[in-house]
Amino acid sequence: MNSSSLKWLMVGGVAYGALLAGGVAQAQDAGVAVEEVVVTGSRIARPDYVANSPIVSVGQAAIENTGQVTVEKSLSQMPQFTGSFGQGNSGSTSTGLNGGQSYASLRGLGAKRTLILMDGRRLQPSNPDGSVDLNTIPEALIENVEVITGGASTAYGSDATAGVVNFRLKRSFEGVTVDSQYGISEHGDGESFKVSLTAGRAFDEGRGRAVVSVDYTNRDIALQSARDWFVFRQTTPGLSTIPQGTVLFGANLPTLASVNSVFVGKYGTPALPGNAAGRYTGQIGFNTDQTIFSTAGVKVQNFRDPETNEAYIVNSNASGTSQQVNFGYDGASMQSDLDRYAVFGKLDYDFTDNLRGFVQFTFTDYESVGITNPTLASNVYGLTVPVSNPYIPDDFRAILASRPTPGADFTFYKALGILGPRIQRYEYTVYQLTSGLSGDVGFKDWTWDAYASFSKAKFDNEQSGGASASAVNRLLRSPTGGSEYCAGGWNPFGNLTPSGDCIRYISRRTLNQNELEQRIVEASVQGGLFELPAGEIRFAAGVDYRSNEYTFTPDSQLNQPDGTSDVLGYSVLRDASGSVDTYEAFGELLVPLLKDLPFVKELNTNLGYRFSDYSSVGAISTYKVDFDWSVIDSLRFRGGYNRAIRAPSVGELYAPVSTGSVAIGTAGPTNTDGDPCDVRSSFRRGADAAQVRALCLAQGVPTAIIDSYQLGTAQVFALTGGNPDLQEETADTFSFGAVIQSPFEHPLLSRMSASIDWYSIKVKDAVGSLPVKNSFQFCYNAGGANPTFDPTNYYCQLIARNTASGVPLNPVQPLQNLGQFETTGIDFQFDWNIDLMDVGLSDDAGTLAINVSVGWLDQFKIQNLPNAATYDYAGTWGTAVETSAGQAHPEWKSVTSATYTRGPASVGLRWRYISEMKNSATVVTPTSTARGVKAYNIFDLNSRVKLPWDTDLRFGVNNLFNQNPPQAGDTEYNYDQQNYDVMGRTYYVGVRKRF
Repeated sequence: MNSSSLKWLMVGGVAYGALLAGGVAQAQDAGVAVEEVVVTGSRIARPDYVANSPIVSVGQAAIENTGQVTVEKSLSQMPQFTGSFGQGNSGSTSTGLNGGQSYASLRGLGAKRTLILMDGRRLQPSNPDGSVDLNTIPEALIENVEVITGGASTAYGSDATAGVVNFRLKRSFEGVTVDSQYGISEHGDGESFKVSLTAGRAFDEGRGRAVVSVDYTNRDIALQSARDWFVFRQTTPGLSTIPQGTVLFGANLPTLASVNSVFVGKYGTPALPGNAAGRYTGQIGFNTDQTIFSTAGVKVQNFRDPETNEAYIVNSNASGTSQQVNFGYDGASMQSDLDRYAVFGKLDYDFTDNLRGFVQFTFTDYESVGITNPTLASNVYGLTVPVSNPYIPDDFRAILASRPTPGADFTFYKALGILGPRIQRYEYTVYQLTSGLSGDVGFKDWTWDAYASFSKAKFDNEQSGGASASAVNRLLRSPTGGSEYCAGGWNPFGNLTPSGDCIRYISRRTLNQNELEQRIVEASVQGGLFELPAGEIRFAAGVDYRSNEYTFTPDSQLNQPDGTSDVLGYSVLRDASGSVDTYEAFGELLVPLLKDLPFVKELNTNLGYRFSDYSSVGAISTYKVDFDWSVIDSLRFRGGYNRAIRAPSVGELYAPVSTGSVAIGTAGPTNTDGDPCDVRSSFRRGADAAQVRALCLAQGVPTAIIDSYQLGTAQVFALTGGNPDLQEETADTFSFGAVIQSPFEHPLLSRMSASIDWYSIKVKDAVGSLPVKNSFQFCYNAGGANPTFDPTNYYCQLIARNTASGVPLNPVQPLQNLGQFETTGIDFQFDWNIDLMDVGLSDDAGTLAINVSVGWLDQFKIQNLPNAATYDYAGTWGTAVETSAGQAHPEWKSVTSATYTRGPASVGLRWRYISEMKNSATVVTPTSTARGVKAYNIFDLNSRVKLPWDTDLRFGVNNLFNQNPPQAGDTEYNYDQQNYDVMGRTYYVGVRKRF
């Protein structure tokens, strides 16, 4: 039985069991009524449910109506979030510590600035940077999700600079519920399946309550090749590292005469051009029949192999006199797979009327596999071949002999497709044990609460498809071609497949391991102090201790004693470890100021302060002043100021130094992408071309190739790592808004409500890596960052080059306290519920519910370094504050839904909208014509029906009209998988049975 059949059988089994269980007693998912609640963002219990900060609440039904099996994708569709690292993360060539994870990036400021809570308590980070993986949330028990915009450090401590996402779980559960869902794309891939069993009951006459939930989730990959809109063959130059292999001569150029003696004299092709010194400046590639062809910067001549997605010819200029053989890959996925098991258990017990206790346990074990193109032996991974290699074709030997240094080794680039794709397997085990006591103080209505938590996240990263640099080197330098090492040896010239013995000799697997531990102890007390004319002053106060530890152990093959890696295609890594201890004390006051006055039904202020002492950055204070002003019953204003902080995480302080593949784009005459020294770039063709050329020479591009230099790749291998000297980030957040309840008594209008909130978040001394792409641009004076084209400019110092080929060598992405980020905008939400009989239809005509949620982005400013220029990226795509934060900053983003309900059934239509965006390159360089992203409209259909015997059925269609995603940027097949639907039309069906 295949996996698809098994999933359908399990869904059907739940539905069939539901139909057979008509006589079983009714289950309840009812919550326990409480007199006081604690609002997210505050520590004070109060009899109403009023939030001073902008707050959005999303219920379980709304999450289910997205048809997703993980909560990350549901949140990213909301206007408050930017699409972040998640199920669209389908493969990586870097050894990251986040593969397969899913994050929430509130306001586009990144997951590490979005504090994730569960029932108001911190969760175990899954990444050394402090980010919490949403895959660890027990989704079957989610009652609602509350999202607070703005700093909340006084309430919760570090990390709540952009805001808070609090997952509130059901507080009481009676009976047994089984829930199952299956989904699939119209293309027959990307299958998803989820089944959960949740059981709970009260015992000992209601003094105790127990609940346990077990969840299994499976999500398959979705292939790019199944979608006809995905283009594997670009029409512009991109990667030139192909299976046939190509040679870069660097400054040791052969004579044009030797080249043309082969191409013209032997192959009968037109003559190839060279430079003024009579030297050939292009590259030479190898056909499988051991003849050679020209490529890169010249016309492709004598390419005899069939053109495939992995090797095809493109024009580099309009006339076709400059061409290149491009590399493409058609085996990649656009949705990561996921295989997850999760267990949640909680036991509450009332020992007495004044003493309560609980124990809670979460366990998540999951695996995800990322697949990407084969190892590309190029750039810093380029191979060096001696002239003594016995497999060098005779036609090429004569060309090598014409070089100024004829006996020198030569640089050889090759796509090692013989090893198969690179595969990264990510395995996570995350658990957290929390136990606590609470009770009444015995004075007034004061209550106390104390709890302790221990948690750990273990991560194994297994990599395959890499090549051993030492093994390859031995084969290339062997006088026999390597037959003494493996059967038949290895001929790298041409798209030839060696023996299985040689493939095994070259291929390598690696395993990296990471552990994170967190310990928390907290005690607090809250209650009323004394009465004022406007009401009672209430307070909350407490202390806590938090410890975070981090250990990373890389595979020894990636951590050579000489500081290098022996594996081509994967990062250089180092051992790393560290810990941070934090001691804190906090206090909060709710002060009623005025009451029952004209235009002041109620006016309260909320004051908060937290003192934190970090072992890493020392003592820090945070504070807040909020207000809540009820003008009349139907109108309330809210807002305030928060000073928040984010201390550098244990990973940011101590993460291993590593290299990773970073996209910089392909140089072109109308954009600022790629290497500015590339002769195709706008920098080399602009008004400052002479100064750019001089700077390229000063950085190490050889004089012999300066006027023909092309990088031939859209990626570089950047170097990054932790920095123990980092200081804390500080954030000042302001908000002001209004909540409006309908003042009308007419039934048609009485159930309207709306909220509108303005927010401003300014993060100073932001911890992050300066993107390599920006370093290239600013070094060469984009935005006026280096007007004198000084090679000692800060940005230029981050770039080193191979002095033989000009290729960038591990440019540095330093992790440091950068400049600042600032974002401002407005959120609007409108809800309207209508009984259709109020518009003249029959009494049983049903109801219509309309919900509109809109986000308007006014500013999204980034200053990369103190005193550097500040750029506003609102309304643009292409620049993020960090890799996983999301690079889409639309001016408008909205979700609108309309749901019709009649009796036990409902059907809903949801419209998702993202406005058009310019390319972020136009912000720094206004003359750039780099392509942005078109406006995006997509519609989803969802439906629910209550069946007999306590059974609910839900089904829906996402991307109802099968809308293709808009292209993002100039690269033809580049689509933003985090913000746009790249799956096409998908279907899902789910069933829930309560026993």
